[in-house]
Amino acid sequence: MLDKLSAITRIIEKIKRFPVTFESMRDWIRYENIEISDRTLYRYLEEIKNLPLNDGRIITIDGDYNKKTWKFEYDKSAHEFGESDIKSFLLLKNLAPCALTQKRQGSIEKIEEVLFKAQSKSKFEYHMQSMPQAQIKTSSFNEYVYSETEQHNLDTLIWAMQHSRKLKIMQVDVNTKTTNSQMKLPVIMMPMQILYHNGSIYILLLIESSLELMIYDLSAIKQFDILENIFSIQKYMDHFYAEANKRFGVAPNFDHELYEIKLEFNNSAGSYISNRFWHCTQRFGQMSSGKWEMCMNLGINAELVDWIFGWGNQVKVLGPELLQQKLKEKLVTMMDTYLNLTQ
Repeated sequence: MLDKLSAITRIIEKIKRFPVTFESMRDWIRYENIEISDRTLYRYLEEIKNLPLNDGRIITIDGDYNKKTWKFEYDKSAHEFGESDIKSFLLLKNLAPCALTQKRQGSIEKIEEVLFKAQSKSKFEYHMQSMPQAQIKTSSFNEYVYSETEQHNLDTLIWAMQHSRKLKIMQVDVNTKTTNSQMKLPVIMMPMQILYHNGSIYILLLIESSLELMIYDLSAIKQFDILENIFSIQKYMDHFYAEANKRFGVAPNFDHELYEIKLEFNNSAGSYISNRFWHCTQRFGQMSSGKWEMCMNLGINAELVDWIFGWGNQVKVLGPELLQQKLKEKLVTMMDTYLNLTQ
């Protein structure tokens, strides 16, 4: 068991890395096996506000829903931005999805103003203005443009995750490929992650009763409530990642089995895919013929089938049989569509 000084030191180190709420700090304390009570933790958090620190001070901010946040406020002597730091910000800003930046331009300009004031010695404005903004941009190809209401829902969902709040999902648009239309609503879920994938923003949640993973496009969530119930994200994180890693992308799997996927690509396609990330279990090997073999251990879903189908005759499915069958079914459907069109 840590003594008071050691526990307070650990807490200060945590707050220096990122602002915390009482709930998030409590979850971290439990995850780190630091044995102090909630009452003691709160007392320590209040005490450290008055401690003299070398490079700044800890302050509290009263936020939405009467929630208090502890954060570290650095002295003005904090490190100045270098040219590489400013270019990193420029890249993050201009290569971010337009689905977000177009609706949040005002917020981005506020951040730039704050950075300019705080970093005036680092020539922040010079590096930001010396390159026309259009010279670094994203194409916005295949990006969904979210409405003001959907952007507001995103902010609300972020707040729920920050404060480890459960959600009561009342209405979901079932006309999306990631939605389980058989599920009865309303249902209590635990929000675990926000994911940007293939031009869309997805919300990843666990059903409270079954711990089944549900993935919704942000636009599909039509009505929900934030509950007072608090849950520990750390408690479910291992299970969450295990379930998420069973999928290729975000689409639900056809069954609950895991398969050893084996694909054979020709030389040019193999050289391309072997230098990109597709799944956390991917493994590549080039054969003496020049062809490439790609192996993954995961479930089979429509997204995997569509991805393989898109490579045409540059790929051959070596196994398993279920994946071969799904590709045959898709090919037959496509042939029927265009043969009927011709007739």
